[in-house]
Order: sequence, then C-alpha cells, then structure tokens
Amino acid sequence: MNHPGPFIRDYHLYDPPRTHARTPEWVFTVPAFRALRTAGRLPLDRPVTLITGENGVGKSTLLEGIAVSCHFNDYGGPFGAEMKSRENPLRHVATVTRSNRAMDGYFLRAESHFNVATEFGGNAPGVADLHRMSHGESVMQVVQESFHGGGLYLLDEPESGLSLIRQMTLLAELHRAAAAGAQLVIATHSPVLLALPGAEVWEFTAEGGFHRGVPVEETTAFRALRDFLADPHGIAEFMVEVTGPA
Repeated sequence: MNHPGPFIRDYHLYDPPRTHARTPEWVFTVPAFRALRTAGRLPLDRPVTLITGENGVGKSTLLEGIAVSCHFNDYGGPFGAEMKSRENPLRHVATVTRSNRAMDGYFLRAESHFNVATEFGGNAPGVADLHRMSHGESVMQVVQESFHGGGLYLLDEPESGLSLIRQMTLLAELHRAAAAGAQLVIATHSPVLLALPGAEVWEFTAEGGFHRGVPVEETTAFRALRDFLADPHGIAEFMVEVTGPA
C-alpha cells in the first residue's frame, strides 16, 4: 500500500533563531544539539527513523524535544492525554514541521513507563493493568494493542527490559505499524531494532557528528555486539582488566 506520508517532516531550529533564559547552558554542549545547530534541520521524511549513538550524545533529549513539540507529555503516554508537563530543554530553540495529518499516537519512554502505567490503572490499551505484567510484557501490551497505521509513535529505548527474542517480536510489531501507515521515531541501543526493514538510521557521535543512512552493520551498537560474539571470553577479560583499579 502507499504510505500516507509523515505526521512530522523535520525537527528544526526556530528561524529566526531564538534564545531563552530557561534554556540551560548544558544544552549547547550536547552532541545531538550541536549536530542540529550545524545542520539547521533534521529531516524526518521516512516512515521509520532510528536514532542511535553512545550514552550521553543526547538521543533522549532530542526525542523528547520532538515529542513536546507535537504536544505529547514529556514523560510519555498517548497523544491527547491530559496535559501534565511539556517541558524540554530544547523547547525554546527547536520545533517540528507538521504535515496536515491529524495527530494521534504514543510517546513511550522506558524510564517513565511505570508512571504512565499507574495513570492508566486498569484501563491500559487492551483494558489491562500494566502493573500486573513485567516491564517487558507491559511494553509489548501497549505496542500490540495501541500501535496502528494512523499514529505517530515516538519510542525511547523501548528494548529496555526485553529479552532478545522479545526485541525481535517488537521489531516485527513496529514494522507492521509502519507498513500500515504509521510514522515511528525510535532512540535505541539495540542492534536488533537497528535492523528494522526500511528504516533510516541516524548515528550521533560524541564529537557532535551526525551520520544519516548508516547501514546497521556499521553502527557502533552492531559492531560492539559482533566483536563480543566473536570472542566473548576475550572481550569480557579485556573489559574487566581495563576497568579494574589502577
């Protein structure tokens, strides 16, 4: 089927540029923001965009900025939920370009998923109580019951708490939603999710680099896993040695 197009076309700096007293100074040192400032805009013209890079490059901050610009609560949950908080360090300096598609969807954050589950109570997607499930089971419940072709889905490290097999299942569910017309933007460390068919991979570096269209085999996450699987004992011994007391 023909994809109906994106809900959001890009994430960009305000033009003319804005500054705001509430924007903390550390924002300007975050590698992902430095990349955004250099590029001016980050295009979101594919059904699935995967954002990867080492801890600290600003993946979650960037994804949260996109979510807040789309009027999701910053801690996650479904679009249209009662506004609780839409704060983000980037909100005064960058925003999204929206299309004319009526907004719907879900912002899933691993770190605050428990709190969203509490707000749902016994009325989570599928009329379920997410607190009666493990973290991984509850994430899969939300994805399988509420992700469809008519939504924008923003996911921050959704692989957290999922076994390798469940990550493969999640990959298939996300592909199903994208094929039906959804748009997905996902921040992840998972080499499994980075192999999602048809996705475009972005990788941010600690130096502020932005690489678009990276093959999964060339991502840092995939190469690290490949090296470990090739020599698990050797890598384990090496890491113990280099991280031990001097």
